[in-house]
Amino acid sequence: MTELQENGVLAIAQKLIEQHVLCDKCLGRQFGWLGTNTTNDDRGHSLKLTLCMSADAQLKSGEKELASNAIKLLASNGMFSPAKMIAEKNNIDYEKQDACYLCTIDDESVFARIPLIAERVIGLAKDIEFETFLVGSIPLPLLAERQDELSAIHSIMHAETLKSHFNRELGIQLHDLLQKHVDFDKPDVVFVYSMESDELKVQINPVFIYGRYRKLVRGIPQSRWDCKKCRGRGCDECNGTGRKYQDSISEYVGIPTQGIVDGSRFKFHAAGREDIDVLMLGDGRPFVIEITEPRVRTPDLNEITKSINKEAEGKIEVHKLVLTDRHQLQKLKEDASTNVKEYEAAIATDSPVTNKQLKQVEKAFKGVVIEQRTPQRVAHRRSDLIRKKVIHEIRFEKHNNGLLRATFKVQGGTYIKELISGDEGRTTPSISEKLGTGCKCEELNVTAIYSVGSQ
Repeated sequence: MTELQENGVLAIAQKLIEQHVLCDKCLGRQFGWLGTNTTNDDRGHSLKLTLCMSADAQLKSGEKELASNAIKLLASNGMFSPAKMIAEKNNIDYEKQDACYLCTIDDESVFARIPLIAERVIGLAKDIEFETFLVGSIPLPLLAERQDELSAIHSIMHAETLKSHFNRELGIQLHDLLQKHVDFDKPDVVFVYSMESDELKVQINPVFIYGRYRKLVRGIPQSRWDCKKCRGRGCDECNGTGRKYQDSISEYVGIPTQGIVDGSRFKFHAAGREDIDVLMLGDGRPFVIEITEPRVRTPDLNEITKSINKEAEGKIEVHKLVLTDRHQLQKLKEDASTNVKEYEAAIATDSPVTNKQLKQVEKAFKGVVIEQRTPQRVAHRRSDLIRKKVIHEIRFEKHNNGLLRATFKVQGGTYIKELISGDEGRTTPSISEKLGTGCKCEELNVTAIYSVGSQ
């Protein structure tokens, strides 16, 4: 072909066409990150047009052999219509090519599939509520390998990948057809096309709903609790149910929510958990319910609230439901061990204690840090660690039944039962240690949970 500046854009374009059959799109995307406000199709067409004009000028000036070879390559390997017209006008024979080396699958350019793929997306999305989307694709490995090889051979530094180019072109068509917005960070749905298998899948991203629950009766675990003996399969010990406890807070919240948003699964995330024999009172415990593959993204939250509270009537209740996101879920988990929790407890003591002793203990626990080794009762499922927790305040009252009534304001993650008993020295200091007598928590309620600074 024509003589060009070595390693320049035109020189590389010329070498690429000499080596392989390339359509305008694929030639142009070898320089996809050069220039702005144009398309790869226009880049490729412009490069071929420039080479064609140079060859035509040579042809007209009498350099027929060199010019004819250039026109022949542009008409065949370049599949370039202007070059074909010049070739036919000047009786230059060329091989007719229509299969681009970098984008052809089964004798068809993958870009030619886009209109039909877009129509398939419309059908796939018709029953899904969403406002934002993103396109993904899985390129044919052979085509990706060919691109890598060309980039290495010709030191191409500014090429765009086939995957990126294809995703953008399909995304543009879908934007016009769906009248929805592309979101690269948090799309509601992602449409993924496999070039090799011609399969189209939709990934529906989860819906997150934040709220608070109050637990009104004892004996309900936060999460599903299967029978240990049969591991959920059903046995005589669990009367064939597969369950140690027949209900859970997560199921009371998750099952109705999943049904209303038409999802496939749910995950329940809470800011900590209370023991099965502990009530959660006050404003309730913050939680986020995550629904996988929801076909409804803006559900009626009042309907969800009523449905949950009706199903779990008298056992738990939820309120303050709002749509949220994964960031709030992460914050919920991060705050669980640093927020402030308030409790009330009924405490039995082995020996009588005086008001003076109680006042001394109150003073001893004002703003102190205690150390708690993982309690014996949860050591089978928790790492054996020593945790330092802040005790902000403890208050005592004597009751006629011989029990102490205590209120606690502590750092999240504090084991209150062990703070009371000492857990055979695993929690220090403890109320039992300070009072000089054995202490046992007879009843415990959580009364408030809030972030530091929000009291």
